[in-house]
Amino acid sequence: MIDRALFLAGLRGLAYDAEIFNCWHLAGLVQDRLFGRALPIAAPGLVADVRARARAMAEHPARADWQPVARPVDGALVLMGKVEGAETHAGTWLAEQCGVILHNDEGHGVVFDSPLELAAARRWRLTYLVPV
Repeated sequence: MIDRALFLAGLRGLAYDAEIFNCWHLAGLVQDRLFGRALPIAAPGLVADVRARARAMAEHPARADWQPVARPVDGALVLMGKVEGAETHAGTWLAEQCGVILHNDEGHGVVFDSPLELAAARRWRLTYLVPV
């Protein structure tokens, strides 16, 4: 069994890399290591093409394996974007510190942000998903 606190501490501050360690890579790593779930592999070109990324997040067949929930639970996949259904960023909701979203973005790297910070500072809508 993995030491959750040690694993999460090791992620904080890791650098963002569009090709080898972006938000989807981090979400997949966390889902796999902490919750035993596999996320689909994302095509590298999706990082540069925001519209294609939003389409892939909304329409990928694996989306049927996840259902939206009003309140996040530990390990919920979080899709973020300005418009519901056109999300372009991903993270994982964790129960630590009364609820944080672990995500990776350009300019910050891997960070733990509160949902309120993300919603207010970036004006993102947050969609929480759990496995069906």
